[in-house]
Amino acid sequence: MEGVTWGLLFTLAGLPALEANDLFDKDSSFYYDWEGLQLGGMICAGLLCIAGVLFALSGKCKCKHNQK
Repeated sequence: MEGVTWGLLFTLAGLPALEANDLFDKDSSFYYDWEGLQLGGMICAGLLCIAGVLFALSGKCKCKHNQK
């Protein structure tokens, strides 16, 4: 009886995942362009990394123990 219960549970839990692939509508407001979002995030992260390295190497970032 426990095996039947687990089987029914997994079947009911898996049905929405099987039907979710058919629901992609590119005109929907809930559709996300994941590749574009990932590319934008990588560009933003790269620019912030370059800005951080330039700031650290510019000499304007001084620690308290170096101000003697």
